Amino acid sequence: MKRLSCLVVFMVVICGLAAVEPAASATATNITGTWEVTIYYQPDDSDYRATYVLKQEGEKITGTYHGMYGPADVTGSIKSNDVALSVTVKGSTAHFSGKVTSATEMSGTVTGTSDKTRKWSALKKK
Repeated sequence: MKRLSCLVVFMVVICGLAAVEPAASATATNITGTWEVTIYYQPDDSDYRATYVLKQEGEKITGTYHGMYGPADVTGSIKSNDVALSVTVKGSTAHFSGKVTSATEMSGTVTGTSDKTRKWSALKKK
């Protein structure tokens, strides 16, 4: 009987340890820095490039857009590798959503820059 109760206690401990997952990092990559962002307007090759200077504090992102009709404020958030950014220029708000794919790259889709959803990508410059 003593052996059985030891086995039961051992199984409870093992199952309890298996149920405890390590805490996931809230943000896998810090995106603070200067980014060159490209919005793709293909097939006519009129892609649009702008510079975004971003600052990340936890999940909150703030920054400045530098491009046509800029500068303008950037706001957003990041959870794990999912990023969301917004910038309003001349009364139109662009909403970016995407993924951080490495310490120097991110990409996704953007709405509000035209009548269509467009693809975007960004490369970190510094």
